[in-house]
Amino acid sequence: MPGLFDGFEGYFIHGSPDVDRALTSALIAVDANVLLNLYRYNERTTEDLLTIFDKIGHRLVIPHQAMREFHRNRLAAIGNPAGAAQDLRNTLDRNQRSASDALARWAKQVALDDQELSRLQDGVGEAFDRLREAVDRGEPNRVRADSPAAEDRVLRRLEVLLDGRVLSCPSDEADLIVEGNRRVEAQVPPGYLDADKGDVNAEGAAGDFLVYRQACDEATQRGLDLVIITGDEKEDWWWRHRNVAIGPRHEMVKEFFDRSNGRRLFLLTPRSLLQRSGVLDVEVSPISVEDAARPLEDLQQDHGWTTEGIRELLRRLEMQGFPHAAVIWSAADLGGIIDRDTVYDICGYEESRTLRGFTTPVARITSELQGEGLVAERVTPMLVAVYPNDEKAAGFRIPDEVVSVLSNMQSNASSEATSMVGVTSWGKYLPLTAWLRAQSADDLPLSFGEIEEILGADLAGSARKHPPYWRSSTNSLGKAITAAGFKASRVDLDNETVRFVRRA
Repeated sequence: MPGLFDGFEGYFIHGSPDVDRALTSALIAVDANVLLNLYRYNERTTEDLLTIFDKIGHRLVIPHQAMREFHRNRLAAIGNPAGAAQDLRNTLDRNQRSASDALARWAKQVALDDQELSRLQDGVGEAFDRLREAVDRGEPNRVRADSPAAEDRVLRRLEVLLDGRVLSCPSDEADLIVEGNRRVEAQVPPGYLDADKGDVNAEGAAGDFLVYRQACDEATQRGLDLVIITGDEKEDWWWRHRNVAIGPRHEMVKEFFDRSNGRRLFLLTPRSLLQRSGVLDVEVSPISVEDAARPLEDLQQDHGWTTEGIRELLRRLEMQGFPHAAVIWSAADLGGIIDRDTVYDICGYEESRTLRGFTTPVARITSELQGEGLVAERVTPMLVAVYPNDEKAAGFRIPDEVVSVLSNMQSNASSEATSMVGVTSWGKYLPLTAWLRAQSADDLPLSFGEIEEILGADLAGSARKHPPYWRSSTNSLGKAITAAGFKASRVDLDNETVRFVRRA
């Protein structure tokens, strides 16, 4: 007659001694996120984890899919420390100038003595110099995306440590991928919360399942219990009660129990592994435990778009002949959201065309940049469709930080903005360029009707809806105005008037 846990093995909660015994006798499988975080932890934490892995010896394995994801995402994990440092230096320079200018303005208001003002400004300079020195000290030990493998301290250690411990690609991987994606749809753990990765890689959303299944099969073949070390703390891996992680999902424990003829499955985070290092006769720093306790999202690079990432995305879009760069620039002009009609006008689409798949080129290039470490792994998509009626896209939204970056770039260097998008034909607006160039006045007030008479054609619909459309350096109207040496000012949509002011 069955007992309390017969058939319900997944609900048995193991005690700390059970986990410690497993660490000294079970198969230890390491997930990709743990290896990638070796680049994100401080040096001592990385060294302590590698020492533990070395101590585990022949019982340590890396599933093939975990190693595939490590190599695929390594550059993104490294990020761009040089670019980040330069961005910080540029920010420090700007802020120092702003602080000094503000001090000078204040000094005039309060009639401050010149000598005292000079002393205060010297103090500002010294403070910013200390910050620059701190940035310089932080750079030498950082691995860069273009560092040769021989100079990458993490790769050098892993190459020796993992020799003979990376599992081969399963012969039935194609079938496992099908099974894994089926499980995702059915929300069978682990990995079903990665459904949004379905179109990103060849294995679709089955990556976590491939790691889990191969680890289970290897442990079963060796007749060992299984410990999976993972930085993934989502509920598609962990059995949780409120905010407490109890252990692996009971479905996974039961599945492994049945497949392995009664073996046990454990999950550990890197922090838990470091805390239990004593059972492997490894002494680690308390700082390492604290470092590994940081949430995964804190270890990852900033999720926002950087100036470098935005520049490169726009450049590649333009080089590959896509109009999306102009759409992104115009969305920034419009405060972050661009409507459907404006997209059609910029892209020259017929009304019969749908916007299904419109964001695909942007998503593809973003994925390429993530692989190269130029864009953060979990960055907000550049173009997100807005569906007010859940039927068709009414427009697109770009991230707030992109609006800020592009607005600054456009206000500080309009010529740079134009060159990034490229010079294309201005079509029906060429007559306006010619007319403006022929004028001697520096300030030209015109009605929309007068402009249409010059063009011999109607203005784009967006010109009557969005004042920023006139000032954009990316759409045909804005390019035509800029090419004539003018800029649009005082756009009055109610009275349909605009002033063209000659650029200084």
